[in-house]
Amino acid sequence: MVGGRRRVTRELFYILDAVGTAAFAMAGTFKAIRHRLDILGILVLGFVTAMGGGVIRDALLQRTPVVFLGNGPAFFSLVGCVLASLWHAFAEPLKTQREERAFLFVDGVGLAVFAVTGARMGVEAGLTTWSVVLLAALTGVGGGAIRDMLVLEIPLVLHADFYATAALIGGLVYAVLHGLSAPAPLTSLAAFGVTLVLRTMAIWRGWHLPRLTRLK
Repeated sequence: MVGGRRRVTRELFYILDAVGTAAFAMAGTFKAIRHRLDILGILVLGFVTAMGGGVIRDALLQRTPVVFLGNGPAFFSLVGCVLASLWHAFAEPLKTQREERAFLFVDGVGLAVFAVTGARMGVEAGLTTWSVVLLAALTGVGGGAIRDMLVLEIPLVLHADFYATAALIGGLVYAVLHGLSAPAPLTSLAAFGVTLVLRTMAIWRGWHLPRLTRLK
């Protein structure tokens, strides 16, 4: 019984990692296409987006080999690059507006997945609740921040509505549910759902944190 639960948990984590890696690679590819990069540039931006947060996480946890040296992440990153390239090639009449929506959606999925991954590995490493939450956010936003800096943009995490905040809240949900001894699959899916819903609602409703304004 216990062995079956562990197998289900491992399979769920594997599926989430695969989906998140491909989604982030798609987001990086859309950004590369928007900046008219060549094929190598597309691959670099796609792979950096998909693996950047994981590399930061593994470096902080002193885990080796780091994520980008594994066959699985590389394969799913390539899948994401190919899917986004095909979207761009065959959905030409849909053009920029829908491609931007696709970018925001897959970027949100990647953010949610890697927030869960970061939180899970933080818990497994025995970190404090605050450290687990912080690691969730760093894992979620790291790849996108590197991607944006490579194309000389202000990183999305610094100006997007409820981006890092969504990852922080998702990490907190994971840490709290784990502390309450909730089943691992439920904990992961809840943290994923909260992060994705918050990010999606922020895009749809225009939510944002308070900004400083000049006093008159």
